[in-house]
Amino acid sequence: MPEVLPSAFPRVSEHVTRSFVTVDNPAWTQCHASTIIASGPRFLVAFFAGTAEGTPDNHIWLSTSPDLVTWGAPVCVDEGEDVAHWNPVLAHDPDGLLWLFYKKGPLISAWQTYYRTSTDNGVTWSPAAELVPGDAGGRGPVKNQPLAVGRRWFAPSSLEAWGDAPGETAWTAFVDISDDSGRSWTAVPVPLDRDRLRGAGIIQPSLWKDRRGGISLLCRSSEGSAFLSRSAGGSDAGEMVFGEARPVGLPNNNSGLDVAVLPDGRLVCAHNPVDGDWGPRCPLGLSISHDDGETWAYAVTVDDGTTPIGDGPVPTDGGGLRPGAAAASGVVTTGQGEYSYPTLTVSGDRLVVSYSWQRRGIVAASIPISHLNV
Repeated sequence: MPEVLPSAFPRVSEHVTRSFVTVDNPAWTQCHASTIIASGPRFLVAFFAGTAEGTPDNHIWLSTSPDLVTWGAPVCVDEGEDVAHWNPVLAHDPDGLLWLFYKKGPLISAWQTYYRTSTDNGVTWSPAAELVPGDAGGRGPVKNQPLAVGRRWFAPSSLEAWGDAPGETAWTAFVDISDDSGRSWTAVPVPLDRDRLRGAGIIQPSLWKDRRGGISLLCRSSEGSAFLSRSAGGSDAGEMVFGEARPVGLPNNNSGLDVAVLPDGRLVCAHNPVDGDWGPRCPLGLSISHDDGETWAYAVTVDDGTTPIGDGPVPTDGGGLRPGAAAASGVVTTGQGEYSYPTLTVSGDRLVVSYSWQRRGIVAASIPISHLNV
């Protein structure tokens, strides 16, 4: 498919306020996969950083801000082991305790999920522990926040099997459910008809409680559009069953996305509005759904590389992601022209987004919900 050029979209909205959490830090070459949360009096952003995806010098770093404008120096918050760390996720459990999940291991296909908890809004952390002992491939959240519904905790999860021969690379999504605030987990599959796929499949879901009272999810895919699945029953049911994942009319370039529910019940999705497997990761924008994720309309551009952020470095033009030999050890990319892997949180009357900026930095952005008007 032809690339969708950034000029096809509105330029960065004047209502979007952006600041660098970190950029061009001499402690690493590349940073990626941020997560953002409001906890107590401040915002927290975590991300992984090192030489490149999958190199053993990648660690999990955390920065904090009282106002989404001024950010403290990042501090390392993993156990310091010399092994690749990936995909941090910050979340509050059903009891309000702050958790930091992250993946650890040299290969995505065999990484393990670890976690730490904090009782003081991220100032100090418990010792690291494996989420599901003996896990290989990843349990708990893989990119986006778990969803707490009453006493139940739903983690958006996926597995990635990689191979060189056709058909050996297969991605699957599932939902990990905990009824005891994260002490134990039960994996529930998200069915997928592989006979209809041209690529690897679906990964990295984002969850929300839908208008039926059930759980819905939207996934990144290899098929040029996001995939939607819904639970067969309510979120308080003892056993959960999800319907077959199917494509919806939201472009997806095989890159991460995230969904949040606005106060009026609309959905907002942060994503690259570009189709094609490994398509460009530019621009980064927000789309809105009025019907629980069935249809979407593009609303706001958050970043397209045309507008500097404060007095930060000038963006580098380019064609976005260059996957190279994408495999279980990570994606090869220069980061040129890439604005990707967003995460969302609603804070008062504003929507807050964090994302990767050309693999050189992490940006926090916010926009008044009143300006999401499509």
